[in-house]
Amino acid sequence: MLSLEKSGTGLLLALMAAVCYGFIPLFTKELQAPSVGLPLSSSTILFYRFGISSLVLAIIMVLRRESFRINYAEFLRLVLLAFLSDGAALFLISGYRYFSSSGVATTLHFTYPILTALIMMIFFRERSRVSTWVAIALSICGVAFLTGVGGAGAQWLGIVLELISALCFALYLIRVNRSRVVGNMPVAKLTFYVMVFGTAIFAAFIAYERADFDVSAHYALLPPPGGWWNLGFLAIVCTVVTNLALVHATQNIGPTVTSILGVLEPLTALVLGILFLGEQLTPAMAIGIGLILPAVLIIILRRKS
Repeated sequence: MLSLEKSGTGLLLALMAAVCYGFIPLFTKELQAPSVGLPLSSSTILFYRFGISSLVLAIIMVLRRESFRINYAEFLRLVLLAFLSDGAALFLISGYRYFSSSGVATTLHFTYPILTALIMMIFFRERSRVSTWVAIALSICGVAFLTGVGGAGAQWLGIVLELISALCFALYLIRVNRSRVVGNMPVAKLTFYVMVFGTAIFAAFIAYERADFDVSAHYALLPPPGGWWNLGFLAIVCTVVTNLALVHATQNIGPTVTSILGVLEPLTALVLGILFLGEQLTPAMAIGIGLILPAVLIIILRRKS
């Protein structure tokens, strides 16, 4: 009975994490193109998102009585992880500006399990399998449809940004998994420091941007009153809740089932974009997404076997 209860809880948490991640484009696009006032730059959005997340995680750590202490080796690894996490987040939301469908952008980012498998084969001598190459071929065909070969008409710069985002996230996962220094660090503590260092990095980005008069004239530093709601949801629901739910789901039902349910992330973004942002799904987009998502599932199931 306890096993069934744990499985049910794990499935619920995994579903919640995947669906909440799918809300990122909805809240982000509202800040990038608000109905009133100037938009926020990608760096400004992520500064607030990571900053608010850091405060919430700090409160959670205090309530759990977790230590904030880190040594120099941990500091260096955490800074590296922060840069990779920042790159994944920055390129992800920057790519939204070049797509008519946020579901397509999220699907391209969701190729990170394929890139992870490819990196592990090339640089860590993980055994090559036919299934991996089938998944890679499917994903390439899917990207071809999304780039316009199949008529979808997505811009190449957006494709590149989303794939770089996926690469950064793949490298982030590999470093967390293979690092002896931070591999056993509590999740809340690890996420807290990645968010804190990320906030500092994006603060530096903002200072650099504000030195440019054109950027200062076209982008706001503070969001409109309604924008704080979007930032709050991005920070708490799409960052803190999803990260913690993902870890607990993995502990209860394992990484494979959790990863498979993660397919709901791009599907959620796609549906929300159609319902609330007036986005359209063309046949070529549907074919591209239909090729990429099975490719990701092949990689996930291959790693399980």
